[in-house]
Amino acid sequence: MIKMVVCLNIREAVKILKEHGVKISEAMLRAGLEQKVYPFGEAVTIVKHTEYNVYKKLLLDWIAEREVTENV
Repeated sequence: MIKMVVCLNIREAVKILKEHGVKISEAMLRAGLEQKVYPFGEAVTIVKHTEYNVYKKLLLDWIAEREVTENV
């Protein structure tokens, strides 16, 4: 078995966050990554173009630290 770093694009990350109850848009996630608000990814700007990496493991760990069990 080979271990790999799994990166998500913005759309995939927002989908996972919303599935866990986080109210977030693609624009908000991009801004948060650019401002270093979220520790599970990064934004790198190369000549007016910004690339975003969201690391799946770090994202899932971040969600797990904040999730609570609720009776819905």
